[in-house]
Amino acid sequence: MLGSFTLLFLAALVSLALHRTKWLKPVALAAVLGALVLTYLGSTIALNGFENSEAVRLFTMILEIVLLALLLHEEEDQTITQTLFIAAASVALLQSHTLLTFIISFEAVSIISFVLVSHIKTPAQAEGAVKMFIAGAIATGILLLGAALYLVGGGKLDAPLALETNMLSTAGLFVMLLGLFYKLTIVPMHGWAADTYALVRHSHAAILTGLAKTVVAVATFRLFAPFLADHLTMSVPMMATLAVITMTLGNFLALFQKRIARILAYSSIAHAGYMLLAFAAVKSGYAYTGLLYMAIAYIFMQSAVFLLLDILRKKYDIQTLEEIKGLAKQNKALAFFFTVQIFSLAGIPLLAGFLGKAVVFYAGVDAGLWLVVLIALLNSALSVGYYAWIVKHLYFDESEKALEAGQNRLQMISQSILLAGTLFFGIFASVVFAAGNHF
Repeated sequence: MLGSFTLLFLAALVSLALHRTKWLKPVALAAVLGALVLTYLGSTIALNGFENSEAVRLFTMILEIVLLALLLHEEEDQTITQTLFIAAASVALLQSHTLLTFIISFEAVSIISFVLVSHIKTPAQAEGAVKMFIAGAIATGILLLGAALYLVGGGKLDAPLALETNMLSTAGLFVMLLGLFYKLTIVPMHGWAADTYALVRHSHAAILTGLAKTVVAVATFRLFAPFLADHLTMSVPMMATLAVITMTLGNFLALFQKRIARILAYSSIAHAGYMLLAFAAVKSGYAYTGLLYMAIAYIFMQSAVFLLLDILRKKYDIQTLEEIKGLAKQNKALAFFFTVQIFSLAGIPLLAGFLGKAVVFYAGVDAGLWLVVLIALLNSALSVGYYAWIVKHLYFDESEKALEAGQNRLQMISQSILLAGTLFFGIFASVVFAAGNHF
């Protein structure tokens, strides 16, 4: 297991003693930079139940880069500490090699995520937190039910998932996947997501949907892909159907929203459908690379747009499409960052979102899922409508009120880091392809 987990966990513990001091953020940033260096150098601490790979190493580095951006943006001490704990648990989850370490790490991410959103200041935030708690409790119950069925059927917690399974253990693993799909906001387990992402603090939503959700997707695929590939007659129809329903419903619901956060929340659900296409195409050699590329693109894009919404909400009290009109004329920097990330979410070429979708779609074609890929392409085209509507309001409409100029320097550095990731992985694909071959 990478030494970055140890460093991040220790930094989170130390940060508890640094609340309300000027040293908290510098220490947190230094710890993340140290973890990034350790990951790059391949420093490891061997632990049973954990296993590293080139793909996990690359994605852990991406996670730590995004973590830098999240911490640079954040101003609240409690959030900084909890973000460090989530990051440490996420590193453990990414490298989980057995069912036991996976469940423990997943629950750690889930519990700390709920603690994160439980700092309630408004009734809306309370509603979002309660819905997340209920969904999390249901997900945990289903996950543990599936694990129990798997154990009764002869499976083992302290070993990789068995490929030769009987009917009971096979059913248990599919039930576990349904529990995990709550966290991934797969339809029909998505009901909580739009309200939670839109109602809680947007910087918290960036952590939930950008970081935590993406980590769960990669870790789930890494653990379950061999099992799914060994049960194609059951897994392909299930995953393909859920992928189509999720991306279609997410995009259609996004079309009718007026609040920007809800548009992006439903867009997040649609992107979960695109990721699930990689699960359906698991027999393709490109599915691993496709899921990895999609996750890398998504963690940069989704973190960036929700952090931008956090700035807009705090600085200008902007929450709806009407209120964002003419922003480009009064704050060119925010409008530029927002536009590039929106274009990437839409899948415009030369941005990471385009290549992420392209590789996943190619994996679907390679697996023979032509109809599913066609529906995914139509959904991607449909999404351009509501993304373009946001850009139209930014640049071509007149603002109804004067907006204060000026930027927070650390938040602009944060956005620049995320923008650099979106641009880099929109052009240099070889890094991901090389890692994707060693998942």
